[in-house]
Amino acid sequence: MLPANANPQKHIIVCCNTREQGDCCGKIGGEELYLKLKEYIKTNGLVGKVWVTRARCLGFCNPAGATVVIYPDNKWFSHVTLEDFEEIKEMIIS
Repeated sequence: MLPANANPQKHIIVCCNTREQGDCCGKIGGEELYLKLKEYIKTNGLVGKVWVTRARCLGFCNPAGATVVIYPDNKWFSHVTLEDFEEIKEMIIS
């Protein structure tokens, strides 16, 4: 095992889990939100400063939106949709 030299200012984790039956973030916009955040990071010179990672189930499945976690702020959000993108963007740059 080797240590990784990584020190992002923010790490955003977006649930993109999909399953055959039941509610899941991947079916209700999680993947789209993840891709939009990745594009924002890339086009605004934040690569390496802000990480955006897909996750499997984060345990807050619901039919109204995805689960998103922002570290090091330790902020957890459920029911997140693309309409929340601007608010998440503000948390990234703060």
